[in-house]
Amino acid sequence: MAIAGMQHYQAPLGNVSWQTSSKKLHCTLSHDIPLYGTATFTQTAGHKLEFRLTVKQQASRTNDIAHLRALPPAWKHQVSVVDLGEVPVHKGDTPFQLQESLSRRMLAELQKGMFPTFSYRDWADARDQVTIALPGINIKPALDEFITCLTNLPVYKFADFKDSLLHFAFGKSTLSKKDRKRLDELVRYIKTDPQLKYINITGHTDSIGQRRSNDVLSQQRSQAVKNYLIAKGVPPQLFKLKALGERRPMASNRTDEGRAQNRRVMIKLVK
Repeated sequence: MAIAGMQHYQAPLGNVSWQTSSKKLHCTLSHDIPLYGTATFTQTAGHKLEFRLTVKQQASRTNDIAHLRALPPAWKHQVSVVDLGEVPVHKGDTPFQLQESLSRRMLAELQKGMFPTFSYRDWADARDQVTIALPGINIKPALDEFITCLTNLPVYKFADFKDSLLHFAFGKSTLSKKDRKRLDELVRYIKTDPQLKYINITGHTDSIGQRRSNDVLSQQRSQAVKNYLIAKGVPPQLFKLKALGERRPMASNRTDEGRAQNRRVMIKLVK
């Protein structure tokens, strides 16, 4: 709807729809704004909640500022406006990108039935005041599902996955059930971290046998780990493999316990 000097975008109250997508590692709550774009709350395992507003007509100026307020609906005259502050406008098709604290505040206002509203000067010639409202109605079922999805997201931390150590039976390069479980957890983390640059995989053996044979065995162990991760969807270009055979023991090769520690593969994630 456009009035002289003012442009207001909002879904008709009789046609407000909020949609939720709940997956094991990703949660999304979205709302389409007719003629304007799509508002989306999203969180992926290992990351924080964020909000973005994607528009049909790109923002064309830099260093713009918009005002964000939570307005009560017309039928709640006694409720006060909540000023949520100023937010930066990013040039391009996603001008509004909010971090966790403000995203959670917006969700809380929507849950109370408020209408979080962005206002700014239009990007054409700044003559019109533009407002975009997210209506806090018809949202409860989708919001309940979204919050449940957020609660069930696994918590992944880089420190928990940056170094992984797998051990092997004597003369073998076969992954154990315990190894596969650890690698499955590693895959789930890798898929949530876009900052990951590469994965170092280094194979080792104990000192039993000929050095050349141990070099081959350590290579087979590294390759077995790489093959498993690729089969689970990790991009092949991320891998850097090494095979050090018996040359870098982590324990004494004079005892069974030490040799068992030396039959290993080290996986290191690098950002």
